[in-house]
Amino acid sequence: MGQKREQTIEVEFTEADKECLVRLVKELVAKGAEGDKGDFKAWLKATQKGAMKTKLDPAKHEWSTLSDFVLHLVAGKGEGKWAPVARRHLGWSRWAQRRDEWTRWQNDQNEHERPKTGPWSLVGRTASHANYEEQYAKLPSYNEHWARSKKQRPPRWCQEKGTPPEMLGVDCEMCETDQDPRALVGVSVVNEKGIVLLKTLVKPPGKIVDYKTTITGLTAKDFKGITTTLADVQAKLREFVKPQTILVGHGLVHDLRALKFDHLPVIDTAMLFSYKNLPRSTPGLADLCKRLLDESMRAEGTHDSVEDAKMALELAKWEAKNGPTGELEPPEHKVDPKDLVKLFVHRIPRGTDVDDIKGMFSKVNGTIGVDHVGSIVAVKGKFLGPKTKKDPASKAMTSAYVEFESVEKCNMAFKSLRGANGTDALGLPQKSVKMVVGSEAKKPEKEKKKPTAKPTASNGDSGLPDDLSKMTVVKLKEELKSRGLDLKGLKADLVARLQAAIGTGDGGGFSSPDDDNSDSDAPLASLAPKETMTVMVRKMAAHEGRAIGTKDKSAKDVASPGKRKPVDGEKPKRKVGRPSRRARLAAKGIIEEPK
Repeated sequence: MGQKREQTIEVEFTEADKECLVRLVKELVAKGAEGDKGDFKAWLKATQKGAMKTKLDPAKHEWSTLSDFVLHLVAGKGEGKWAPVARRHLGWSRWAQRRDEWTRWQNDQNEHERPKTGPWSLVGRTASHANYEEQYAKLPSYNEHWARSKKQRPPRWCQEKGTPPEMLGVDCEMCETDQDPRALVGVSVVNEKGIVLLKTLVKPPGKIVDYKTTITGLTAKDFKGITTTLADVQAKLREFVKPQTILVGHGLVHDLRALKFDHLPVIDTAMLFSYKNLPRSTPGLADLCKRLLDESMRAEGTHDSVEDAKMALELAKWEAKNGPTGELEPPEHKVDPKDLVKLFVHRIPRGTDVDDIKGMFSKVNGTIGVDHVGSIVAVKGKFLGPKTKKDPASKAMTSAYVEFESVEKCNMAFKSLRGANGTDALGLPQKSVKMVVGSEAKKPEKEKKKPTAKPTASNGDSGLPDDLSKMTVVKLKEELKSRGLDLKGLKADLVARLQAAIGTGDGGGFSSPDDDNSDSDAPLASLAPKETMTVMVRKMAAHEGRAIGTKDKSAKDVASPGKRKPVDGEKPKRKVGRPSRRARLAAKGIIEEPK
């Protein structure tokens, strides 16, 4: 069903429309839709019984309940406002059902009838990728401001009609606005002959927060006098795209989401190639063009959407003729020596305090045995610090680089971090680390009075004050256990031994509980459960300055270069037992060697 025809559809639902109704009600709630009986929450209280009155998740209600709510809105005062929204979702649902029928018909095609070369073969390879269904078959074109191509047909239909495929290369420029973290600011469309059909800058809705100048090369000056809107670009695309049109791009799904344009069939060149031993890694367009086409890209350093659209199209044409290409060897370029002294920290919230990032490398919060904060030269990130503006629609997460005095200190800091070892998509070592959030980062609006724990054997026998909460005692014991200290027989000297284990010098306010002048709140405050969040810390190179894995090593071997199988004739080294935790802590001077 076309998007124009869907505005005349009658608003009525059946049991098969449950998924459509859930999406529709969620949008209506987000838009603050109200009828004669109020919003969705008030309507439930007025019409439902028992526990269903308080269940605000539309998915937990029967389709008939959701249908009644929508019809109640459409039939009331909001008919002119909410009926188009209901028709948009209903129209998309009918269109999606029709497209699913075409897809099933396409999948029933006999294997010997399916093309093994040419553009249609690449369409089939893209559709068989593990991520295709999630990325391309579920584009949210039921949302407002989205557009769909006029007539979508599968490759089998075009083959039977004798209609040859037409490929169009597409690439977009994106920026960040206060309404959209990946807003469209530029688009280029190129045909198979290399002719540029469309190249324009786009004025995004809202205020531009980040032009991504280092990537796009665009600045505020480039947008003076620009009046082209997203709707204008969508209208142009609908003119270019026909049933036999194949949209081609590298990571095309990101371009389609920026364009808010839904079309099939597609060829995603990022889904056609892969690296050996790096299943999660996506080969870059520049690397593929250099290897397969012997063409260099981005000589000027910045992203050019016309060049990217052309090269993705050329890559698809080459693969259609010469493919399928097997797994490629990972590139072996060296990392800049200046970057070897850095650790990459990502998945951190915008506005994170620099001291919190440094705190991960302190002995108290994050590292094992040695404090590495003193060897940190700088922490560099674009959206760090409490002054960072946090727009509701902008990205919630950011990243930063932690620079150390030397490569050795950088490697030691990474090795000392507490956290689960792993590798990223390129096989680079990384750790999942708990970052302690400072007290100034998030303050509760009102401090609740904590209940005091009753005297128990756990706090009475240890020489601690009786008003300690159970959580504090558990936290204290965990700290002692992590430092290798005994838990039994520690009474008045417990806090003193904890002071020595943590290495606080004069204790920073720690004192014996038996001291009449001691302030027990000081040590308890430092031992209270701290607010933490999980972030990822990654090295810039796997080993010897290499960016990613080598030819004869898997990603796992690259992450642990010291582990290897013995060569023929070589005797395996005898395994030496690892010292106990207590012995290791004693060797580092954290605790005293037992006599």
